[in-house]
Amino acid sequence: MKKINFIIIFLCGLLFYSCKEGKNLEYLNGYWEISSVSIEGKEVKNYPFSGKIDYFILDEKNNGFRKKVKPNIDGSFNITMHEIEFKIQSKKNNIYLVYGKGKNFVESLVKLDSTKMILKNVDGFLYEYKRFLPNNFLYE
Repeated sequence: MKKINFIIIFLCGLLFYSCKEGKNLEYLNGYWEISSVSIEGKEVKNYPFSGKIDYFILDEKNNGFRKKVKPNIDGSFNITMHEIEFKIQSKKNNIYLVYGKGKNFVESLVKLDSTKMILKNVDGFLYEYKRFLPNNFLYE
């Protein structure tokens, strides 16, 4: 009986911890399309369609890069040579993407799940993204 109680308490603790964590950084990997920009609750710009997609890659050491790609009608991408490296830093229950080397700029990760991401820059602008899934329109 003590083993069962221990297992139940352990699983409840694990569940509580995973709910508290809130942001699974593995969701960052992949293609993200910007949908809107807002500040202080007011929408500054809405993007019904964006011709460029942000591609994020994050490794197990919390280092990664971000680059712009342009989707093609056949589901492939035109990829730019420019990319910016970033590192993940955690401070006081907040997660930050720290870009570049030397003179850095920083964005805080406000929300991240499998379909939505919100980044906030130092000026208070919120950049809302939705997951982008490549689609081959030639064979539909």
